[in-house]
Amino acid sequence: MKKIELLSPAGNMESLKAAVSAGCNAVYLGLTSFSARAFAGNFSHEELIEAVHYCHFYHVKVYVTMNTMLTETEFDNAKKDVDFLYRSHVDALLVQDLGLFSWTRKHYPEFDLHCSTQMHIHNASGVQFMMNQGASRIVLARETPIEVIRECCALNAEIEVFAYGALCISYSGECLMSSAVKNRSGNRGMCAQCCRLRYTAMDSDRKPIKEDGRYLLSPSDLNLIDRIPELISAGVTSLKIEGRMKRPEYVWLITHIMKEAIDAYYDHRKYRLASDDEKSLMLMFNRGFTEGHAFHAEVSERMNHIRPNHMGVPIGKVLAYKDNRVLVSLNQRLNQNDGLRILNEPFDIGLTAVKIELNSLLVNHADKNTDVWLQCNGKDHPKPGMILLKTSDSQLLDYIDRKIAEGPARIPVHIEYTAEIGRCMQLKAADDDGHTAICCSEQAVQKAKNAPLSSERIEQALKKSGDTFFEVVSVNGKADDIFFPMQALNCLRRDTLNALSNLRSIEESRAEPVFVFDELHIEDIPLPNAIISTDTESFEKEGDWYICHHDTGSYRLLSTLNESQNNAGHITKSVLSQIGDLNGTFESCIAGMSFNCANSESVAFLLRIKGICGVIISSELNDMQVQMLLESFFNKHGFYPPIYRLVYGRRDLMLIKNGFSTVQNKISLIEDEEGNAFPITVQKGITTVIEPKPLKENELEHVRNYIILTNESAESIKAIRKELNHEEFS
Repeated sequence: MKKIELLSPAGNMESLKAAVSAGCNAVYLGLTSFSARAFAGNFSHEELIEAVHYCHFYHVKVYVTMNTMLTETEFDNAKKDVDFLYRSHVDALLVQDLGLFSWTRKHYPEFDLHCSTQMHIHNASGVQFMMNQGASRIVLARETPIEVIRECCALNAEIEVFAYGALCISYSGECLMSSAVKNRSGNRGMCAQCCRLRYTAMDSDRKPIKEDGRYLLSPSDLNLIDRIPELISAGVTSLKIEGRMKRPEYVWLITHIMKEAIDAYYDHRKYRLASDDEKSLMLMFNRGFTEGHAFHAEVSERMNHIRPNHMGVPIGKVLAYKDNRVLVSLNQRLNQNDGLRILNEPFDIGLTAVKIELNSLLVNHADKNTDVWLQCNGKDHPKPGMILLKTSDSQLLDYIDRKIAEGPARIPVHIEYTAEIGRCMQLKAADDDGHTAICCSEQAVQKAKNAPLSSERIEQALKKSGDTFFEVVSVNGKADDIFFPMQALNCLRRDTLNALSNLRSIEESRAEPVFVFDELHIEDIPLPNAIISTDTESFEKEGDWYICHHDTGSYRLLSTLNESQNNAGHITKSVLSQIGDLNGTFESCIAGMSFNCANSESVAFLLRIKGICGVIISSELNDMQVQMLLESFFNKHGFYPPIYRLVYGRRDLMLIKNGFSTVQNKISLIEDEEGNAFPITVQKGITTVIEPKPLKENELEHVRNYIILTNESAESIKAIRKELNHEEFS
């Protein structure tokens, strides 16, 4: 059985080295562009080369994320990055954009491609389709349950599953909340985390509904450490830790604990997360822990309506406040320089235990069941009874920093030397992984005139490994009555160890990219000038085709979420909504807006699938970006693509599996602190957060219209038609 991979996040070089030090098998990281974590430190080209060399030295793989939706003007730079990463021996590329996936697969057939969770694959049909397209691995949606995970693994596919870290409330790749409300696209790596903001739940009469907290859309953090045996048994290839925005200590701790759990499984030992380890995890960062949809957690466990940020660990309560000092009663140990927070409304009070006063003496720590005074400056004054949290533990951080500084274990090396008079000095260095480097000196070994160079001095010189990652464990050779400069010997040792390092780090050259030109021919099928998605009964069909969510119209809108869809079969006159829909045969179908098509390559990819005759492009594109897409497509293929664009309608901003509240059936809308009211609908276990106001875009030449009608009245629909200059939608 091939051991499961432990995949750690690396937002910068410090976190990368922490992950390797803790024992990961692979890291994932982003360049400074085209990464779904645009606000992580990320890596320049020079840092990327250093990262690959460092990781490959320790046989750790490097996966680079280019998992954003690409616009037309970005595509050429994305191609350059792909070429750079390929030639830099990156092990795999994580991709969201279907156009980038298709282009890379054609031109770089040896480059492993992983389908990012942003591609929104959550069933076996989606896995099968992308494997058929040449994907090396599928990163499943975080919402995928263990039963479906097993089905996907049974396809002999490499399946990667999130096992620890922050959760999105909406299916990845399908969330438009940040884009719509904050003008920061989650699909382009700039999510504003609207799910971590305050909301008020309201009923159909817009009366507030009492909830346990105001952070209605904020999930707890995923923790599947105790479920690792079940994930391994299911056939999962890789366990992924979320956290490219987190500090190196976080990366080290989670990687270290998860490695212990994985090793226990393969050593046939029972493992259960120890209470001390769980406390360390909570101190490092937590919003409360959940096993998520993977193991069918109830909504009350999945969500944390109380706090959207780090909760820390309760360690006491406030007794009194006086002169910028607070007296607290401790029920846990407190160390000097621990980070603290006193729970308060509307804002918590943050402080650091710089000075701890116990019985009128300054101490460097205080044990539980003691009362201590702490400095507490600020305009908000704590009141008796308020809860004190520890949000960082200085001793834990110091311990982890020491472990990171130690680095991974040095690689054992065996050196043999040959020193024959009249010939060059030769060194042969070999590691335990089968790598051997041989170097020779420029000058010859001479016969000693006075004091010969002894074997002991040679061995002493060759055992120095300096600032390399090697440990020379044995030196063998023979030297009889010779002279050789020590400076030259040291230089020869450095050259030999550098050569061995390069052998471990640099793979053989990859094949050159392949030039491919694919002609695109599409079926000449008449398409409507406008497609209408509607649930409203006041809509009178006057056009040729329209979509109805309830499948009663002449065109169906397939569900965006269908975990049991293992064979799409033959589909006719439908708008396809997910990758799994593509695993079948089609007739007169349109690829929906949820495919996030934003460039000519992604449109062409979908149109090459037999039976797909049109594409609804991303609603996140502006007029100029749509025009650039059209022009580029025309220049490549000689005709304009049959695309649709949303010109009017309220979009589904979030698709939430199994809801976010225990009183979900009472909630008709949620309102944010800026007064935006988001309608809420529930259908077949999926809660949808709908846009407060209709999005309105310009009609463009060579682009057909896509219209979404929700609760518009007959009069509103007439006004919309007039505004769009349509006598009828046809």
